[in-house]
Formats: sequence, C-alpha cells, structure tokens
Amino acid sequence: MAFQIIRHAFAMIFGNLGQALRVSVGPYLILILVIVGAGAALVGNNGQLLRVMTGEVPPEHFMGQGGGGILLFALVVLVFIVFVAAWVAVSWHRFILLEEYSGMLPAVSGRPIWPYVGRSLLYGLLIALVAFAVGMVSSAFMMQFAAAGEGSLFIGIAIFGIVMVAVVSYVWFRIGVALPAVAVGKPISMGDAWRATSEMSSTIFGIVFIIAFASAIAGVATQGLYGLSPILGMVVDIFVQWVTLMVGVSVLTTLYGHLIEGRPLID
Repeated sequence: MAFQIIRHAFAMIFGNLGQALRVSVGPYLILILVIVGAGAALVGNNGQLLRVMTGEVPPEHFMGQGGGGILLFALVVLVFIVFVAAWVAVSWHRFILLEEYSGMLPAVSGRPIWPYVGRSLLYGLLIALVAFAVGMVSSAFMMQFAAAGEGSLFIGIAIFGIVMVAVVSYVWFRIGVALPAVAVGKPISMGDAWRATSEMSSTIFGIVFIIAFASAIAGVATQGLYGLSPILGMVVDIFVQWVTLMVGVSVLTTLYGHLIEGRPLID
C-alpha cells in the first residue's frame, strides 16, 4: 500500500506536470530574486556576506565590521522561504482537491497561505520537541556505542540518524494530514488528523522508509555528479529537491483525500 501511494504521488505530479511547474517554478524564482535583492539591500555589495558564507571570514569579524544587517537578511529570507513553501503547497493541494488551476503564477489573494504557514510552524515546533526527546533517549545508548570503540560509535551514529529521521517523518505525516484541510478552507485539529491516520500507521511507516531510501540514493548520486560537473550536479540537485517537495505535498494530499474526504485511495 505504501508503494501504491508513492506511485500515486508521482502520477499526480508527472501526470499534471504543467500545473506542477506553474505552482512551483514561479514562486521559487521570486524567492531567488528576493534573496539576491535582500542580500544586496541589507548587507551591501562589498562581498563580506559571501566571504562569511564561504568561511573565509568568521561571522564575529563580519558583525564587528558593522554587519548587523546579516541578521535582518537571515530573518527576511527565512520568512519568505516559509511563505513560498506554503504558497506552493496550498496551490498544489487546491489543484488536486478542488481542481483549481493556476496561471503563470499561483494565486495569493484569498488563499489561506498565512494560516498554512502558522500551522506549519506550530507543527515544526512539535517536531523539534519530538526530535529533542528522541535525542535524549538515544544519548544513553550512544554512550554505550562510544565506550565500545570508534567503529561502534560510527554504527551508533548511523542508527541514531535513521531512527531520528523515521520518527520525525512518521509524526509529520500523521499530523500533517491537517495541512491540506487548511489549504481547502476546512481546517481540522491536529488530534483529528492523528486519529484519522491511525488506521494507516503501518502504511505511513512504509511511506517514510521508501522516501528516505530514495532520498539517500538520490543524494549519493547527486554528490557524485557534483564531482563530475558542478553545473550538472546543481541542476540535478535542484530537480531532486523539487521532486522531494512535490512528492511530500502529494502524499499528504492523498492521505487527506482518502482518510478525511473518503475518496478512493488509488484512482
């Protein structure tokens, strides 16, 4: 069942590729322009920010040179990144669930983008707390691995990373079903989302495993391409990140449509 849902998510994207590009490419091009513009306006064009980002100049030196604008720069960029991600997600949810088509840019007016941002940030905070709890529990086991030697420590770190990603992703897909509800103007509570997804908890674990496995393979392949050609690596990396974003949103849309609206799972 998990594989069928992932396959259905890919069918949503590539069966509606024109709409998938319309809801995502324009917003992210605007994001790039905002990042470049904010960097030039808030930090200046003297190359200092780039030198900090590349590690050539320590952040303390930059701040000491009157570079407090970097904080404002980071805040502006962070807010806009979250907004653009919500803009894309809301537009895609509404296209799939309401058959609401986008023009060259998806609509902003009258769309619940800021409520979606607020709910996403709330869930992000919860996910951070879950990750902290998992880390605290795992730290006791990590000490045992560390005592057994460097090789065992490496294995322990790998296991910890897998467990962390699995738990965090599982919780996200369980509570994240409430996000498409916000997008279509029929919000439900986090508790409602958790209860609605309980019958498919094992399937969601399978979805998490498939996405994590595919992402790991894609990451290794992308790094290899960077070694062959940085430009090719960057292009493939952007494509992989786009597919990952759209698949995640599509999975949430599919789960919402089936569990909350009672739609057939596989059309």
